[in-house]
Amino acid sequence: FVEVIDTAGQEEYATLRDQWVREGQGFILVYSIASRSTFDRLEVFRQSMRRVKRGDPIFMLVGNKC
Repeated sequence: FVEVIDTAGQEEYATLRDQWVREGQGFILVYSIASRSTFDRLEVFRQSMRRVKRGDPIFMLVGNKC
């Protein structure tokens, strides 16, 4: 099954985010195509998730126009 958890990068979810990453098998990273900075920040999230997850999780990159 698929479970989507939208934290919108909010720091108040930081401790829960590590737990969700450990339990997840794949991750959708979403950025705004109207904001280059949102795309640039994805690498920081990806590296952080790889440290927590250990191994080679699956990432899907999605550009959002909204």
